[in-house]
Amino acid sequence: MAVQSSHADIYTIAKSALTKASKQLAADGYDTDIYCIDGRIRLVIDNERHQPYEYALQLHKNADNEQTHLEVMIKNNQQSYLVDGLSEPELIADILMQYKRYCV
Repeated sequence: MAVQSSHADIYTIAKSALTKASKQLAADGYDTDIYCIDGRIRLVIDNERHQPYEYALQLHKNADNEQTHLEVMIKNNQQSYLVDGLSEPELIADILMQYKRYCV
């Protein structure tokens, strides 16, 4: 049960962070959508200068099926990395930083 609770907690933090980042970007004039597809939570940002940007979060277990990890996948540059242990504000900052880096 502890693994399921941990999984649920991580999912809740991830979804909340994407929702809050989406609201911040929308306030700045970007068109954003959040999708939950294929076990991933995806934030898609449409802007006039680039093709839509996709920042996805996916939960997966390690090889021993003991620990849940949170992985970021950025579709536009095929980048992926783990963000285990990040707090919600840190995850929001990562989302915004990655998008700003993409736009430059």
